[in-house]
Amino acid sequence: MKYAIMLGSNMFIGTNGVFTVEINGKLKEFFKVREIFRERSEGSYLAVDCDIKDFENKREVKLFKSKPVVADENIQIESDKKNLIAKRSDGSLIIKIEQIESDNPTLPKSGPIPELLKTNQVDAILRITGNFYAGDFKVNIDNENMNIGGVTLGGNLSVGTGGMRITQMGFSM
Repeated sequence: MKYAIMLGSNMFIGTNGVFTVEINGKLKEFFKVREIFRERSEGSYLAVDCDIKDFENKREVKLFKSKPVVADENIQIESDKKNLIAKRSDGSLIIKIEQIESDNPTLPKSGPIPELLKTNQVDAILRITGNFYAGDFKVNIDNENMNIGGVTLGGNLSVGTGGMRITQMGFSM
């Protein structure tokens, strides 16, 4: 399956839905899209795996098919067919994953993104926001920007295949 994934205002078209992060020189899977909601498929829902740790490298939440398998008892998980939200006890966002439609009003209406979404068919468009650690990298993503390890990215567009990676050399697809 192919996905378009939005991280802030950055769009990655054609990814396989897997994020890896470099830990001690080795790439480790941190996030994976397992399933997506399909209108004509009864019982379908957005299902992801992810393993999120805090700044002390203590696990905050580990999800398998969007269900917590390990979590701090104060973590709140909310999900429906197209959304997953994990929050800390103080209400701050850990991660939010939304499956959005191509006609979503927050997507650009003109320019290269709508054109590339037409010519590079994807199975789903996902928007990810949050404030968490991926390995040793502090990640903060809002609707406009993505900050990884102190480097802010906004308005980038990548088209390709395969997964996304966070390494000491930067972010790549």
